[in-house]
Amino acid sequence: MKFLFSVLVVMLFNVPNFAQNAVANAPKNSTIEKVYEDIDIAKAKKIMSNSKNYVLIDVRTPGEIANGKIGNALEMDIKSPDFKSKLSKLDKDKQYIVYCHVGGRSTNAMKIMKDMGFKQVYNLMPGYKGWTKK
Repeated sequence: MKFLFSVLVVMLFNVPNFAQNAVANAPKNSTIEKVYEDIDIAKAKKIMSNSKNYVLIDVRTPGEIANGKIGNALEMDIKSPDFKSKLSKLDKDKQYIVYCHVGGRSTNAMKIMKDMGFKQVYNLMPGYKGWTKK
């Protein structure tokens, strides 16, 4: 009986240690929520003001970009043959806001990025044209 009591006491005092070790050794949940959606200008500005992890990508042609772009957006012409190659060099865990003139090419860019494994891609609708009207 003393033996059984001793075993129970030892188990009782080790349960918290076991639980603590289990939590400490559990795999870290580093999954990033996957998001692929069209956003308006208000939501884009909210992301830009609240996140330091976002990147703007302008997928228009160099000729279009010569007339202006949003902030310090990366210039990556979706019509360029090295478009996917340039994308492959980017961090897939960052937030991306892609835009073109009105939203068609950036919709395609978002689909390409999703297929390539990017986790958070937002398509700015109605594109640069809408941005400049605000």
